[in-house]
Amino acid sequence: MNPLKLLFPIAILLLCIAAACTNLPGSVTQSNAPMSNAEVARTAIGMWSGTIPCADCPGIDYTLELHADSTYRERMVYQGRSATPFVQSGHWGVGDGRVQLKKQGVGNNQLVIEGETLIMLDSEGNKIESQLADAYRLARQNPEEPEDNPSLWREKYERGIDFAATGNEPFWSLEIDLEKMIEFKALDEENGSVLTPVPAAEKLEGAEGIVYKVQTVSGNLEIRLVKETCVNTMSGRKFPYTVTVLKNDMEYKGCGMYLRDSRLNGNWNLVELEGKAINIKDAEQNQPFLNIDLAEGRVSGRAGCNRITGRLEPISDRINFGPIAATRMACLDMDLESQFLRVLSDAELRYSVSEESLELLLGGKAVAVFARGK
Repeated sequence: MNPLKLLFPIAILLLCIAAACTNLPGSVTQSNAPMSNAEVARTAIGMWSGTIPCADCPGIDYTLELHADSTYRERMVYQGRSATPFVQSGHWGVGDGRVQLKKQGVGNNQLVIEGETLIMLDSEGNKIESQLADAYRLARQNPEEPEDNPSLWREKYERGIDFAATGNEPFWSLEIDLEKMIEFKALDEENGSVLTPVPAAEKLEGAEGIVYKVQTVSGNLEIRLVKETCVNTMSGRKFPYTVTVLKNDMEYKGCGMYLRDSRLNGNWNLVELEGKAINIKDAEQNQPFLNIDLAEGRVSGRAGCNRITGRLEPISDRINFGPIAATRMACLDMDLESQFLRVLSDAELRYSVSEESLELLLGGKAVAVFARGK
C-alpha cells in the first residue's frame, strides 16, 4: 500500500482534533485574554456618555472625556433640576486593568472596559449588581485628541504650563512650568509618574534645543526638546518640537510645543513706539502692523514703508521674533521703520496681551503698543 495514502487521512484527523481543541469551552485565546494596563489606556481614550441613575431626579446626563495627556473632564446635567452642567476635571490613570479617576472622596472613581462600553464600578471597585446595573454602562462617542482641542491647551496655559508634550504607545504626557515643576506621567501606572523641580537647562550637542537632567528618588530622568518638526502618530498633526524622555531604562518619544496665548493671533496695528504715539504724516508711509499666525509660527506685516516677514516663538511671557526679512523700497522717512525693526529684534522682549491690545515689554516697560486690527 502506498504510504502516502495512509498518511493523508491521519493528517486530516490531526487537523480536525486541533481545530476542535481551539474551540473548546473555556479555552483562552488572544481575543478574550485580559488586557494589559497599556492596552486599557489605549482603548479608554475618547469620549463616553450615558444617563446614570439619580437619587432625586429622573437621571443624570453624564459625559466622560479621557484624554491621552492623562487628563479627564467629567460633565453632569441633572435632569429636571437645572440645565447648568456640573463640570470637573483632573487626572486619570490605569491600574489593575481598570481606569482610575484621581479625585477626592468616594463614588464611581473606577471603571472597567467591556467590549465597546465603559462600566462604572461601585465605591469598592466592584461591578454594580442591582436592577439599575445597565444604567452604569457608558457608550463610546467620537473621540477627540487633546492636540486637536484648543480648549485643553488653553487650560494648561492658564495653569501656568509653559511646555506640553504627549506620546503614544505607550501613552504619556509631559508638562513643564519653567518657574516651578516638571511633571511626567505615563497612563500605565506600572511605569509611574515623576514630579520634580525644573533644573537648569543644558544646550543639546549637534541639534537646536535643550535638555533637562534630573536625579529623582525613582531614578534618572532626562528630557530632550529638539526643535524639529514632529508628527503625532495618531492625529497626524505637526508640532514644532520632537521630545524624548529617558526614565531609567525606558525611552518615550513624542511631540510637544511651547504653549501660547491664543489671543496673540491676528492683526495688530502699531499705535505707540517707545513712548510716542504713531502719527503717519508721510503719504508714502503706511500704518505699521503685525499679523501673527501661531499655528505656523510666523509673523508678517508692514514696518511702515516696507513689508516684513519672519518667524516668532512665544515662550511663557517672552516672545522672540527671530530674523525679520523686509522688502527694499526707499521712502522719504525711514526713521520710524528703522526704530520699529530695532525693537522687534531685541532678544529680551516680553509681552502682555488682551482681547484688544498687545504690548511688547523691555525691562518691564512698554516699548511698542498695538491695537487689535481687522
